[in-house]
Amino acid sequence: MKKILFIITKSEIGGAQKYVLDIARGAKEHGFAVSVASEHNSSFYETLTAAGIPFHEIKSVQRAINVWKEIKLFFELLSLIRREKPDVLHLNSSKIGGIGAIAGKIARVPKIIFTAHGWAFNDFRPPWQKQAIILVSKFAALFQDTIICVSEHDEKGALEHHIAPAKKLITIHNGIDSAIAAKKLMPRKEAREKLGIAEDAFIVGTIANFYKNKALDMLPFAAISAAHSDVHFVIIGEGPEREKIERLIEKYQLKDRFTLTGALQDANIYLKAFDIFVLPSRKEGLPYALLEAMAAKLTCVASDVGGIPEIIENGVNGITIKHITPGKLWEAIAACRKDKKHCKELAMRGEETVEEKFSLETMVRDTLALYR
Repeated sequence: MKKILFIITKSEIGGAQKYVLDIARGAKEHGFAVSVASEHNSSFYETLTAAGIPFHEIKSVQRAINVWKEIKLFFELLSLIRREKPDVLHLNSSKIGGIGAIAGKIARVPKIIFTAHGWAFNDFRPPWQKQAIILVSKFAALFQDTIICVSEHDEKGALEHHIAPAKKLITIHNGIDSAIAAKKLMPRKEAREKLGIAEDAFIVGTIANFYKNKALDMLPFAAISAAHSDVHFVIIGEGPEREKIERLIEKYQLKDRFTLTGALQDANIYLKAFDIFVLPSRKEGLPYALLEAMAAKLTCVASDVGGIPEIIENGVNGITIKHITPGKLWEAIAACRKDKKHCKELAMRGEETVEEKFSLETMVRDTLALYR
């Protein structure tokens, strides 16, 4: 029985964490011995435990760069890997992808796989930082046997920046089980009651953590564009940019137009509370939240970045916006509200797209093939 050790930096539930949970569950069901290492988070830990997946706490991991703590992290990972003796080391997040890969090579792990959930050099950064990240990514790739990109856009970016040779790169789209997701959805009325939202309100919602790349600051400014509208905005998520968004909401006197729920367990079960789902991101890999919203038959409006155009064909199964601005975002929202018939058609085709092209079964099958 092959042993797979998954390592991920953050344990707060987001796209990368969902990915690890789904692949780990799938690998376990197919006879692999799996375990997951991450910082401790009660929700993540409990979900893994419920699935019968062993958890290893990493104590030295942090998001910020600190040389001494990175050295400490390296030795902690090296000790863990030597103790567990995995046949496959599957790394997630840029930092773990580098430090973990080097530790894995020293520990002589037979196969090291890294999943790039959107390249860090695509973030909005000063040019010198981008170049530094590209160099670090190239160095890390020397110790990685296979690099999974979650979108063709990311694979193309890796090739353009010469991160790794083509033979090391493979695109495997994120996928969901749309049938199971649909069964878990809370009815519209109940979802609105739980979120404290009026039953007759027109809701524009999103599920996203408050990070710069998610561009949630677009929403208050879009609300300003809709000064006389009764549209209500809902954000489900948490993160370091939340205070900034709250200040904008207060500054422009929009408190009665916004609901910020914080992080919610199984956030996607509340999707039916929304009329329109928006994702105004500045950077994306291939967002789970968008797949889940489409599977819930919501009309989706998103920025035309990263892997999003691989999911949404503008005007066919959703709406994408190039060079998104708050004004453009509001125009798209207003158009959806005005032409409900067309938007319903977009939503139906969006659901079909997820079922046909972004299934959990395909994602798990193609990933497990790399372990064998």
